[in-house]
Amino acid sequence: MPVSSALSTALSGIRTTQQQLGVTSGNIANAKSTGYSRLTMSSTAQVANSRVYGVEANQVTREINLLVQKQWRTSQASSAYAETRVNALSALDNYWGAPNSSSSLNAAYGAFNTTLQKLATTPGDTAIQGSAVSSAQTLVSRLNQLSGDVQSLRQEAEVNIGNAVSRVNSLLTTISDLDKQVVAVGAGGTNSTAALQDKRDAAIDELSEYMDIHVTDQPGGGIALSLTDGTQLYDDVPVTLSFDQQGVVDASRTYSTDDTKRSLGTVRISAGPGSGVDLFKSGSIRSGKIAAYKELRDDTLVDAQAQLDTIAATLSKATSTRQASGTTATTATTAGYTMDITGLTEGNTVKVEYTNASGVKGAITFVAYKGGTAPGNGFTPDPNDTVVGIDLTSATDVGTQIANALNTATGGTDFSGSVATSGGTTTVTLAATTVPASHGTINTVTGEISASEQGGYQAYPLFIDGSTGSAYTGLTNGTDTITGLASRISVNPKVVADPSLTVKYSSGTLSGDGTRPQAILDALDSRVYSYSSSIGMGSPTTPFKGTFEGLLSQVVNTQGAIVEDAKNVADGQSVVTSNLKERYDNSRAVDLDTELMSLIQLQNSYSANARVLSVAQELMDTLMNTFR
Repeated sequence: MPVSSALSTALSGIRTTQQQLGVTSGNIANAKSTGYSRLTMSSTAQVANSRVYGVEANQVTREINLLVQKQWRTSQASSAYAETRVNALSALDNYWGAPNSSSSLNAAYGAFNTTLQKLATTPGDTAIQGSAVSSAQTLVSRLNQLSGDVQSLRQEAEVNIGNAVSRVNSLLTTISDLDKQVVAVGAGGTNSTAALQDKRDAAIDELSEYMDIHVTDQPGGGIALSLTDGTQLYDDVPVTLSFDQQGVVDASRTYSTDDTKRSLGTVRISAGPGSGVDLFKSGSIRSGKIAAYKELRDDTLVDAQAQLDTIAATLSKATSTRQASGTTATTATTAGYTMDITGLTEGNTVKVEYTNASGVKGAITFVAYKGGTAPGNGFTPDPNDTVVGIDLTSATDVGTQIANALNTATGGTDFSGSVATSGGTTTVTLAATTVPASHGTINTVTGEISASEQGGYQAYPLFIDGSTGSAYTGLTNGTDTITGLASRISVNPKVVADPSLTVKYSSGTLSGDGTRPQAILDALDSRVYSYSSSIGMGSPTTPFKGTFEGLLSQVVNTQGAIVEDAKNVADGQSVVTSNLKERYDNSRAVDLDTELMSLIQLQNSYSANARVLSVAQELMDTLMNTFR
């Protein structure tokens, strides 16, 4: 090898070693820097005409496990989703309070129940009458507060979606800017883009907390971003998301894929690829914080509100509706029932169980309504009955309407009905024209009829809907007003003004008559009700059944189970994410021992190349001296 070639080769070796030393020193300096990926620089022999004439440094590369990085980002979205849910549900659980807590709903009902028991045994005690009213007010106040707490969590979810969308837009802009820099700098061939890639990765890592994303490598070192369903977020141009946040969230505010019915915000792509796409409607955001906030706002917390509303509705209906039973009335030519329907009002029901001529049993629940659209089968949770409306504004009396429906159901004309009022009592009579009727027979007639404060019945409107001033019946002006009832329920002002109404069911009630408070106790603790599966308990075919106290316990247990399940999911996901994070970090971590060993090797290489330079210089000097 000519001396000049040796000199050139040694110089290239020194230059390459210097560059590698710079990379190693950078690793050592950033060993503890957050988000820093270990860099390496390999070298390649310079070859021409099968002859090595030097060495050159390759481009700086990052040491990072891209497969683990992808897995961690997916798990990060799932962890953020689970953690967001468990935080909100834990707050809700704290609002409910432990079953044995003095501030829990169970405790408030227990105090009310205890006072009623005292009132049933000592009804003439005015102090206990006042305590009964006071404990009733405490109970509804707790329901009002819990309803407010649920809506506060929904409001918080609405606000958090808006904040998350703003942060996502900021991150997409950052990722776009950094990605363009990576491509531009990388186009230079020898310039390192590692630092820019680390910054870009940090932004993508944070983005994965908010939504489930997929990263695709592009030519030139660039990337493309999309949601896991394929919706594009960034490919040269980032999308801009919008969220039409609502100022106030209450029980009446709901999300719908129909914009004309939607009263809560939705996330749309407002600019960039896919502009106009509604990401909530399409279900594109499946994980991450945004998906969790939406699920809480539109499902979990809506169910919690529905359970509170059902508690309030049952409390109001159980105390204000009397259980009416038909009395058999049979003559030589007719058979049927008569029943007291005094006070029948919108939302009250009359249930008729019958057997047709073929021996098949059926049941029709007649629901009183005041014009407009008659209630459908969804009005009751019973999967085996048929709901038929009886229009209180019709010229046809209630008895005739019921008889007509029975004739339709049995395929004949055997049944007739009529209504009569005498001495303030209204009675409906349902009869068959023959004994037995050729097309069927009536088995039972029962009703749930509203009662007044002093109408002579034990039931009375102790708890009312504050917006209507009346007890909840299921219908108000043709609409079911149960949504948000827990926030509106209150104690009847008439009872607050006159606590003796907790005992007196007529002007002639004796002061020692405990019939009314005992009847209220029985209605709450003994009477069994069926509940709609829409509250997250039971199913349409097998609805949950239980007393009011049983409902209360079931709701508390259901909420506790939901929180426990959420915690278990979050804990399990956290372990997975933590393990992947550790693997991810380890794959790009700087090990000082490794770097020091590399430093020694580079030092030796530098010294060797320097020695070659020295020898080459000596040879050149000798050569020059020879010709002097």
